[in-house]
Amino acid sequence: MLRILLLSDIHFIHCEDDENEYRSLESAFVEAMDEVRDSGGLDQILICGDIANAGQESEYEKAEKFLQEVLEHLGCNEHQTQIYVAPGNHDVNRNTNKETRLALRPTLLDPSKSDNFIKNAKHVECNTLKIIYSPLREFYKFANAHSSIDGIAEGILSEAPNFNDKGFRKEVELGILDNYIVKLHCLNSALLCDIEDVNDPRSMKVGEHKLYIPRFAYNVETNSTVVNISMMHHPHAWFVNDTELRTEFDRKFKFQIYGHVHTQCISQDEEGKSAIRLQVGSLHPGNEGDPALYPPIYNILEIDIVRSVLKVKVNCYSWDGEEFVKNNKFSYQRRVALKKKKSRTTNQRKEVSKMKTAVEMSDEVYAIRYRFFNSEHIKEIICEINAKAYDDNKPEYANAMAFFKTASSKTDVIEKLGAALTKYGE
Repeated sequence: MLRILLLSDIHFIHCEDDENEYRSLESAFVEAMDEVRDSGGLDQILICGDIANAGQESEYEKAEKFLQEVLEHLGCNEHQTQIYVAPGNHDVNRNTNKETRLALRPTLLDPSKSDNFIKNAKHVECNTLKIIYSPLREFYKFANAHSSIDGIAEGILSEAPNFNDKGFRKEVELGILDNYIVKLHCLNSALLCDIEDVNDPRSMKVGEHKLYIPRFAYNVETNSTVVNISMMHHPHAWFVNDTELRTEFDRKFKFQIYGHVHTQCISQDEEGKSAIRLQVGSLHPGNEGDPALYPPIYNILEIDIVRSVLKVKVNCYSWDGEEFVKNNKFSYQRRVALKKKKSRTTNQRKEVSKMKTAVEMSDEVYAIRYRFFNSEHIKEIICEINAKAYDDNKPEYANAMAFFKTASSKTDVIEKLGAALTKYGE
């Protein structure tokens, strides 16, 4: 079984502690993690968008500090509990390349043009894709430290010469359950988010627009050995191709996680047979209206597969003004039958074997990655291991990206990197 802490819409704002209206709530949440630790701990932490409030570096620094306190109370660290994130509309710095992105918007909202335009931007006009991604730069620096960055963003941060073979989603293997490989797909729904994106698709106002996600982002592998889970901030209704998107997601992702709306609900078209869609409440919902519908929320997910049936249990805890308590109204249990596993081919058996090894080995590399990208001595460490690996003509972060990509596949270099980090007190 996988046990996962699920958060969404945490909206960190850079402010003094005394100015933080959620100060008591955050303290209570961190302390609540003691009970989570004592009841079995966690395998992963997922955050479904809106980590920041305006895509500012200072907001991610505050979020990072908060998450480190959470990990401390869980009795673990980055070596033991991995954190995966997807961006939301509040992770966008809306002033970045504002006019140019505005000019690109009509093309991206035209279903007859958008995917071909993005494909051309990826392979031919790379600077166009850089502009589209530019408002999310601080989010992706935060995500990269947690090994939760998609291929395009990784290419941009590392100043890669092109984006060939780089994808529009982050795909990670959460584990193996009943011999199924469970994969999480972190998707970017915020490429067109700006001050005029739609607030409520049921009653769009003049001047508002819907959103766009490239088809390539959700064109995932589906076979009888894999169970796909999607995590995307905006629900289907926010997209220009909402009906088509819902159909495709239901076919490819047996469990879907969304944020943005700040209240919690779950849906499944056909009980036990069709995809499970979880709409996650917000940890910092603001003043949305009825507190009974919009309480501050966190969830503990329990995901298991038994006899080819995916079981999802959502344990919800909400803030009552003094502490977080179990909220039965927003707690759910759902299941969905999976494809029966066919006799595995030799390649599929190798994939499962490789996956088991990767799960066992990835934690150490993940921990070193986190320490490295948060280090204050990146240049010194790179030069100490390989003086020729640092390019003074590139920014330090781009050097770090390029170096770690090479290092992560070499055990001896990872060992040297770990030793260097320890030497520098990181």
